[in-house]
Amino acid sequence: MLFMFSCGGPDLPEAVYVAYKELPKSIDFNQHVKPILSDKCYLCHGPDAGNIKGGLQLHTADVAYAELPESPGKVAITPGDLEKSEFFHRIISDDPDLIMPEPGSHLTLTNYEKAVLIKWIEEGAEYKEHWAFLKPENPEIPKVKQTEFVSNTIDNFVVKQLENLKLSPSEKADKEILLRRASFDLTGLPPTLEELDAFVKDTSSNAFEKQIDRLLASPHYGEHMTLDWMDLSRYADTHGYSNDRYRDTSPWRDWVIEAFNKNMPYDEFVTWQLAGDMFENATREQKLATTFNRLHPQNLEGGIIDEEFRSEYVADRTATVSQGLLGLSYACAKCHDHKYDPISQKNYFEMYSFFNNVDETGLIPWDLATPVPAMMLPTKEQEEVLAYLETLVDDSEEKVKTTTSKEKPKAEKWIASNQFKKIPSKKQPKGLVAAFNFDNEKLINLAGGNGQNKIRMRQQFVDNEKAIYKKGASGKGLFMNGDTWLDLDNIGIFQRSQPFSIGIQVYIPKDLETGVIFHKMNSPELHSFRGYHLKIKDNKIEALLAHVYPDNAIVVESLNDVPKEKWVQLTMTYDGSSKANGVSIFMDGEKLQTKTVFDNLYKDIVFHGLRLYGKDSPRLEPGLRIGAVWRGKGIKDATIDDLMVFNKELTEIEVLQIANPDNLDKIKQKELADLNETEKEKLAEYYLANNSEAYSSALKDLEQKRLVLADSIDPIKQIMVMKESKLNRQTYILDRGNYDSPTDSVFPNAPEDIFPMTEDMPKNRLGLAKWITHKDNPLTARVTVNRYWQNIFGRGLVKTSEDFGNQGELPSHPALLDWLAIQFIESGWDVKALHKTIMMSSTYQQSSVITEALLAVDGENKWLARGPSTRLSGEMLRDNALYASGLLNTKIGGESVRPYQPKGLWKVNGDTYVQDGEEGLYRRSMYTIWKRTVPNPTISIFDAPTRDLCTTRRQKTNTPLQALVILNDPTYIEASRVLGKQITEADDLKTGITSAFKRLTGRQISNEELDLLTALQKEEFKKFDANLEKAKGWLQTGAFEIAETDNKALIAANAVVASTIMNADASITKR
Repeated sequence: MLFMFSCGGPDLPEAVYVAYKELPKSIDFNQHVKPILSDKCYLCHGPDAGNIKGGLQLHTADVAYAELPESPGKVAITPGDLEKSEFFHRIISDDPDLIMPEPGSHLTLTNYEKAVLIKWIEEGAEYKEHWAFLKPENPEIPKVKQTEFVSNTIDNFVVKQLENLKLSPSEKADKEILLRRASFDLTGLPPTLEELDAFVKDTSSNAFEKQIDRLLASPHYGEHMTLDWMDLSRYADTHGYSNDRYRDTSPWRDWVIEAFNKNMPYDEFVTWQLAGDMFENATREQKLATTFNRLHPQNLEGGIIDEEFRSEYVADRTATVSQGLLGLSYACAKCHDHKYDPISQKNYFEMYSFFNNVDETGLIPWDLATPVPAMMLPTKEQEEVLAYLETLVDDSEEKVKTTTSKEKPKAEKWIASNQFKKIPSKKQPKGLVAAFNFDNEKLINLAGGNGQNKIRMRQQFVDNEKAIYKKGASGKGLFMNGDTWLDLDNIGIFQRSQPFSIGIQVYIPKDLETGVIFHKMNSPELHSFRGYHLKIKDNKIEALLAHVYPDNAIVVESLNDVPKEKWVQLTMTYDGSSKANGVSIFMDGEKLQTKTVFDNLYKDIVFHGLRLYGKDSPRLEPGLRIGAVWRGKGIKDATIDDLMVFNKELTEIEVLQIANPDNLDKIKQKELADLNETEKEKLAEYYLANNSEAYSSALKDLEQKRLVLADSIDPIKQIMVMKESKLNRQTYILDRGNYDSPTDSVFPNAPEDIFPMTEDMPKNRLGLAKWITHKDNPLTARVTVNRYWQNIFGRGLVKTSEDFGNQGELPSHPALLDWLAIQFIESGWDVKALHKTIMMSSTYQQSSVITEALLAVDGENKWLARGPSTRLSGEMLRDNALYASGLLNTKIGGESVRPYQPKGLWKVNGDTYVQDGEEGLYRRSMYTIWKRTVPNPTISIFDAPTRDLCTTRRQKTNTPLQALVILNDPTYIEASRVLGKQITEADDLKTGITSAFKRLTGRQISNEELDLLTALQKEEFKKFDANLEKAKGWLQTGAFEIAETDNKALIAANAVVASTIMNADASITKR
């Protein structure tokens, strides 16, 4: 049946007509229309320009009102005119070829939704900007009838909404319940019996305010706020992925705790974490804060593609910042324009580029060295030792300079007397530790010591390969197939403080563009290039020394290409300074012009005998290897000759001795007057290195001082931080989000549709932080106050706290949300003040008891007609049991601990879980080690996220497994036993049960509850007294031991009572 509009409009189906008649007087685009368009239409007709069907887009007025490109003469929406709106005809059609949404989308419009869209068009089809992208405006404070309920402005907004819905707020919660609620909300811990009694007896008008102030001042406040931030920042104690090895980022967690306890303004808190390293003269704490950006999973699996995962890390930072701070699903625009929100793929990669300029790798070190960029965290004692050792090194460096100045006249005299003409042209310099010329087709070290090292041709898993000899630079040379290397065993192991030089003749085939000539490494990429190498890279010569590449490394590169299909002599020299200017590359005796790519080596380049696979595994310390590399490219089809290794830095004259005697002869043949200043300088350096005992002694002393300093730095802990690269990496839009498919270049920028960056905001992470925390940004303050509201009430004013976009839910109280956001900004982003404002409201202090009538209309407490009521989190549940029993170790901060968990869980990735002693067993749950692939089940079973990704709203489940954990987990059984012993020690049974009940639930026990528990205790005692073996689990689970003289059956029975209370709703629910 069809019905006509009263105004004479087109016919409507009966069901749509009925729904139309029940609509409100006016339709609001954001509240009524956009949710329908977003859910049912934007998939094919939304912002994603790459996925538009029929040429129709409905997300903005200009495109919705325009002529349809595939239907000339027709318009999708003509404001106020249904007859001329093709959109109207399609949504009420029954024709499968015409109806929208089309059947293939598996989406349908309800009669209500059709009615809303029809009325919207009839009223003029007004479009409005998305509510969350409009700057909050100070709303008018509503006037309400129930003024007696109003304690602060929050109540005005809530009561006004309730009055509109013909609902009434609930009465105030009992004082015991209220204090327990506030204690958990602000500290994550229950109140003590003394705190409960003091509050109940305090009859002053500001009694509750005093408790709030006390809780806000508690050091446990910072811990509880940090736990929420750990979810958002995806904090974990392991790297993730299948290997999931341990990493210690707890110093960052400690910083967050301190920041919350100090009430650091939220805008500053965010800015430090996004860009603390970019402040002028940034402090250690500011740099430490940036660990926030590095908490994502990182992969150390050997077979991965480095760039693929490096790109993934940048994408993770982009997603975390956009979701956690802005409430936007930016990740949805990685592969294409966002289908629902005004975020293009270009917008995505502009945001991505803020986090892309970091010197890091996708494959992190297999040896578990800290991925770079990293910051050292010396203890105070270590700092003092380093400061002292650095002065010794400085003194030694100064001594080398003064010795050079003192000895220089002797060098000048030596040159003036033509003694330089006696320099032997072909004599090998001092310090030779290895020499090979292959003329006898044998791998013999001509420098001696052949019995000390096993020199052979080998691959990683194939030893003693046959050597192939071909024509060399003179005599025979050693042919390299690119897979098999010449292994010098223990030769060539030098620390970063030790000078060395390596010379080699090499014949390079014309097609070889990249390959390692020699190296002291073990699977370079797998260990982030720990060691050193000389390498052909894109036809240039690269010299590298690294602890962890790229930021803890030295890399210098020749400016010119290396010659091919001819013999060239290459020498790398290093002076032990850990500086790029101490590395030189020579070709045929001539020092090459180079550019410095990285110059930040501050930890050692050797493994120090590391055992990768436990104490029984072999020590890892490869020596010098020539011609090939495991898991990398060697110099395939090249030939080498005249390999020499020196344990000193060769001077330029000494390099000529081994590389180009003819050029040395040319210098020697000159008369004094014909020598240029450069040649005189080279000769003076040769004199000092070979003829000055004072200079050699000063160098030896400097080397020793540097060695002690390097060895002292090596054990110092590090933590991952952010650090801008000087290379300014270019960002590209990646086709379909694929790391290897770059298209157009983009530059750092924020989405202008939300709020354009101003001129005083630099296009870097610091500028991004300023943009995010600017008072005109419409999202940040709203998202933040909404998340804190969610944590207190169990539901945000915007339920979808992770999504403030078109697919997110509308705010239940939009004016209240805006008022809170503006108050938050105007307070100086004061988080403690925000918490106090919320908790001093009557809205917060309501009883959470729900009536049948209220349950029927508002089961999830959207309209706030009652107080919050949510199950305690896994962390709170465990901490409540430990705290109530007196077992909880309240130490704040430090490295994560390993409490009870089932055996064998970590074997899934070849790891072993070693349980802590008593100090670690009873720490707060937030300090429990968080292994991403196998999170601690005692906590994770209660919906804690794995923290692989940013989480701003935990899911809520209710499963039998959760009940079984509280019944059977060792922590809960042990806490029950401790409480059972306390019940035993009470004056009488009922007094003991009453005390235990109040410790666990925060309230007085009722007579009925006491009678039930007393009866249970007697029944259990009778059972255990008759058969003590049945009490074994209650008495022996966990580390806490009872005395031999204790009444074991009685303690076990009392433990059952305590466990029963623990499992009761009064314990597990925050009322």
